[in-house]
Amino acid sequence: MKDLDITMQNPADRRTFLQRMTAAGLGVSAAALLAGCGTGNSSSATIGVSAAVRSAFPGVSGSSDNIVVLNYALTLETLEAYLYLLALNAASGLAPTTPLNVSSSVYAQTVSNGSVSSSLAAAGYLYLVEFAYVEAAHRDFLKNTLGANANPVVPSDGIYKFATSSGTPGSDLGTILANVYPLEETGTRAYLGAVPYITDNNTAQTAATIYSTECRHSAALAYILGMDIGPNRLIPGVPTPEQEVAPEIAPNIFEKFLAPSVVLTAASSAYFA
Repeated sequence: MKDLDITMQNPADRRTFLQRMTAAGLGVSAAALLAGCGTGNSSSATIGVSAAVRSAFPGVSGSSDNIVVLNYALTLETLEAYLYLLALNAASGLAPTTPLNVSSSVYAQTVSNGSVSSSLAAAGYLYLVEFAYVEAAHRDFLKNTLGANANPVVPSDGIYKFATSSGTPGSDLGTILANVYPLEETGTRAYLGAVPYITDNNTAQTAATIYSTECRHSAALAYILGMDIGPNRLIPGVPTPEQEVAPEIAPNIFEKFLAPSVVLTAASSAYFA
């Protein structure tokens, strides 16, 4: 956390944080992705969008398959970044849409622990702070890479309604984290579901590295919440139907994928009010 504070408080260049996250978490340069997006002299700019990609990603814009897939990823990261912002503000006693502060040291938990044990509450809140920065970095990296092609498909000005498992409003840390958890799980399944449509190596590398980060986020939240992540468990709040990539070859009993169209429907209607 100390290292994160130093990075975020750099007054000379706040882009330091994004650059650092790109190097450590994304593992691919913006320049390489820019070439694949057709913003320079890449041939992908004139390829157009295949019928398969247009059908699989309804409503997602782009002049090439690569741009459509990256705009889909940007949609996911914009949604996650916004939900983490709302969650962090809720747990910190701030107004819902207060911008993410450049210094993590300003944040402190003001809500009760709820279902989170006292021994794990501090870690749970710390994860919330750190993950909010990471999701914002993912969003900004993709947005900056796409440039004028950036066009995420997300609700505008929606406020997430944090609720308990019974559907009643909730404001404690456990409830807030429990609402974030299924979105992280949806994100991991979403990236797996986009794999068949990725043909550009730079896009594949970006998707894989962001996917691995989302998996770590999900695992950390599951641990804090004491969630059952056993085989074939359906997680409340995660869209269905879930599918396996190749069950007859390599069955994955822990992580399945979601078709992009399923995720986009959930993103547009299920999370915000």
